[in-house]
Amino acid sequence: MGETLTEQTERISRYTCKQSERFFRRQGLPHLIAGHSIGRDVFGRSAGFLVAVMLLESAGLIDETWPWWLNLIAVIGTLASIVGLYILLNLVRGRGWSTLPQRVGWPELTFFVLAPALASYATIGEWQVAVAIVVFNLLVLAITRVVVGLGVLSSLGWGIARLAGEFGTSLRRLIRLLPLVLIFSIVLFFNTEVWQVFDKISGQGDITLAAFFLVIIVALTTAGARREADAAIAEAAHHASPRSTQFNKSQNRNIVAMVASSQLLQVLVVSLATGVFFVLVGALTITDGVREAWAIDGGKWVWDLNFLGTRLRIDQSLVRVAVALATFNGLYYAINVQVDAVYRTDLVDDIAAQLNEVVQVREHYLGLIDKADEAASTAEAASTTAADPSRA
Repeated sequence: MGETLTEQTERISRYTCKQSERFFRRQGLPHLIAGHSIGRDVFGRSAGFLVAVMLLESAGLIDETWPWWLNLIAVIGTLASIVGLYILLNLVRGRGWSTLPQRVGWPELTFFVLAPALASYATIGEWQVAVAIVVFNLLVLAITRVVVGLGVLSSLGWGIARLAGEFGTSLRRLIRLLPLVLIFSIVLFFNTEVWQVFDKISGQGDITLAAFFLVIIVALTTAGARREADAAIAEAAHHASPRSTQFNKSQNRNIVAMVASSQLLQVLVVSLATGVFFVLVGALTITDGVREAWAIDGGKWVWDLNFLGTRLRIDQSLVRVAVALATFNGLYYAINVQVDAVYRTDLVDDIAAQLNEVVQVREHYLGLIDKADEAASTAEAASTTAADPSRA
């Protein structure tokens, strides 16, 4: 049984500023933290990851056709060049040669993009590799900005903790459309042409098709997230002060991203459930004789299992068909979430319950900040009076 509203209010009232900020990060809402900064809270928190990327890029210069000692020289030379460039950056900025950045700004981001590329070019002399490193590092920064900046990475632990609950919620909603979904999916699953298509499709085609459906699902989910976020905030505003439900543009985007992530999580668990279902059904029913009759090769790999004396076969073609149908079911679920009034009401209720707690914590958090500012102003006034008694 969950806690009552009174118990929730009492728990929140005991939060400190740090505990409130930790709560916002767990909910995937880092922009609600006072003084949130891209340099400190986004790229600063990701500094270890960015350093690891540079180290992996250095190790990526290893060539299997070279002798081990030449590979070792290439890696050490690249790392030495990166360290040398960072020392030069510190000296140009008037800092100590070994100073570590307290925040990650444009100079550090430029260093991350260009230094590994310049070091690799100086070591192996291939400009194509250097350009590829620059493009890859720009992509890493863009993904980091979105994932960390919108709290997707910060809410990963929270999302995993709620996965069981979301799984049950998603399946309960899926029951409403199970007959129609399963009829179409099962008919497609036992269709010869479907198996032949995914048996012969190339790896690039696999990835392109998956990316295409993923973009559609994300677009559908994001399009409705703003509407549901506004409705949930309006519902939460009935139980809180106006200040705690007033958000700036970046905070609004963060809330929309949180809502979209919650919906995408439900799409994910529905897709995973149906994907696993079709893998199991295929392993039990699509026998070697059926594969031979349908002219199915099975792809590049196969995994044989022994179940009660019967050989079950899971191969690449089966997994491809199961993933395709799971993606189709996820897309169908995402569409129904947007157009079905019952689905939308359930979603808005779930999101409103979550935002109610967020708004309560924010109201308490803003009160703590006001008290801290007031105490700082009082201390500053007392300090000024002590230094110059004539101002008293």
